[in-house]
Amino acid sequence: MWLLITAVAYFLNAIAAVVDKFLISKKISNPAVYAFAISSLGLLGLVLIPWGFDWIGWYNFGIVFIAGVSFTCALLHLFKGLAVNESSRITPFIGGLSPIFVFLFSFWLLGERLGGKQLFAFILIIIGTIFISLDKSNKKNLARGFLYAGISALMFGISYTLTKLAYNNLSFINGFVWLRITTFIGGLFLLYSATNRRDIFHPSEKTVKKAGLLFLFGQVAGAASFLLVNYAISISSVTIVNALQGLQYVFLLIMVLILARWRPRVLEEKLRGGVLAQKIGAIILIGAGLYLLV
Repeated sequence: MWLLITAVAYFLNAIAAVVDKFLISKKISNPAVYAFAISSLGLLGLVLIPWGFDWIGWYNFGIVFIAGVSFTCALLHLFKGLAVNESSRITPFIGGLSPIFVFLFSFWLLGERLGGKQLFAFILIIIGTIFISLDKSNKKNLARGFLYAGISALMFGISYTLTKLAYNNLSFINGFVWLRITTFIGGLFLLYSATNRRDIFHPSEKTVKKAGLLFLFGQVAGAASFLLVNYAISISSVTIVNALQGLQYVFLLIMVLILARWRPRVLEEKLRGGVLAQKIGAIILIGAGLYLLV
């Protein structure tokens, strides 16, 4: 059951990733605006309060606070990466690195241990992430985009590991609601910048009009994905659930291929000849590594 839930979650997340890339590159110039909007919309999770919400103690609050703030930080750097590079490179790169961070942190905090098969899987994932990141045509944006992506992967690794630790101590609903609250708190830190405050609270009419319904569609998909991933994490291994992002890359590549053929200017992805073969080969390597982790 958890495997089906995870597969549906990553399909929805692939949809959200395509929408995110389009909006970040075409409609919303400041990634902090997008990160703040998502962290704020997470407060919709408060509707679950009647079904199980209470004070969790300072120890557990510390866990969910770091998890929530790390998640917002991960989102911010994800969107910064998407602003300067392709979604079919940035998203798999983050997904290839974050399971490694999850394994490392889980080894320390959750007592998980690596076997020979897991080590081989890591090697495949690392090779795949390096392979998918190669882009000789835009070295400046490549370095900048993947620096952001690396930070994002680290923050996601911290967030997912601490999320599992929280669910080990709390009921799903109570933990989920507190994580939504602390993610919003993380978003509040973005308001420290005067530029961010201006862009968040006083967006141009052009930006609002262009983003509009497409933003809401992407957020519905992303929110549903987040809820399903969190539930899967609460009932199974955080490492396995995180590693199964390989499914998302398959969905993502299919969607990008369809859009590249139907509306090539929407995402401006390079998907011809050797570049397409490179991406497919890299995703196969990452997928093989992630499969070994299951």
